[in-house]
Amino acid sequence: MDNNDFQTALALFRKSIDAIYVLPDNDFEQLTKVMRYKKYAKGEVVLAEGKVCKRVWFVMKGSFRIFSVEDGQELNVRFFLEHSLAADFISLRHQIPSSFYMVALEDTEALYSYRTEYRPVLNFSKSLIMLTAEFFALHFFEEIEQSNSFKLMTPEERYKNLLIKKPAYLQRIPLTYLASYLGISRKTLTRIRSNTN
Repeated sequence: MDNNDFQTALALFRKSIDAIYVLPDNDFEQLTKVMRYKKYAKGEVVLAEGKVCKRVWFVMKGSFRIFSVEDGQELNVRFFLEHSLAADFISLRHQIPSSFYMVALEDTEALYSYRTEYRPVLNFSKSLIMLTAEFFALHFFEEIEQSNSFKLMTPEERYKNLLIKKPAYLQRIPLTYLASYLGISRKTLTRIRSNTN
């Protein structure tokens, strides 16, 4: 990746961060010093179950999925599309072995940073601390909403909710993975889609 491409990637990163919390230029520059760029091939394992998550990724192009394997079945719990920060955040925060795999769902380009490098930077200023707090608050509420959908919604309602809130999932994610994410079989998802469309 040449310098122009890297600067373009950083500009995209900045735009996504500013949507959460606007950083002063100097604080953002501190972050850029610990960012790296990498391409991942479709199907490439980014994080394996049982390994400690040591990096956070910013997806520029492509996507990652996070899943666990239970009784030989893959249970998809999260997808990270363009302009999102990706990691197993529990493993990353507590430095404990991950219960999940993270795999490139498509050919993917991402910026990433190691925990040991970005942690000192995040303590650099109040605005970086606020950015971190805002990001994890958003992440926390998304997780609660997803968890509550399994308790309060029928499969049809979960699908319709996804149509409204995350339409890109329906365009980008294979049906088998999407069905697993919604907690239903592929056959049930196919039926719901045909009845909804």
